Amino acid sequence: MLLACAAAGTTVADTASEQIVGAIEAVVFACAPIDPKSAKAGLELLETTRVARKLDLPTLRKAEAYKAMYNSEANRLLSLSVKDRLAACKSAW
Repeated sequence: MLLACAAAGTTVADTASEQIVGAIEAVVFACAPIDPKSAKAGLELLETTRVARKLDLPTLRKAEAYKAMYNSEANRLLSLSVKDRLAACKSAW
């Protein structure tokens, strides 16, 4: 992991931030249509994380670590039945 980050010119902290933001945004995307309350909580968490870590979200969204996490989490949630996805959304935060 460290070698991959060094080769890409990123730090482990950058990669962790990219993955965290990707996961949060994927859950918000998958949950918003069926559970607006969970989506709102996710957006609040995203904002808190952005401020606390002083993140530049547009830049993070271009990173491979963000894309990989977002795509895998969004696909995982969207593959669930609506009932199972609703349960996952309610327990996400």
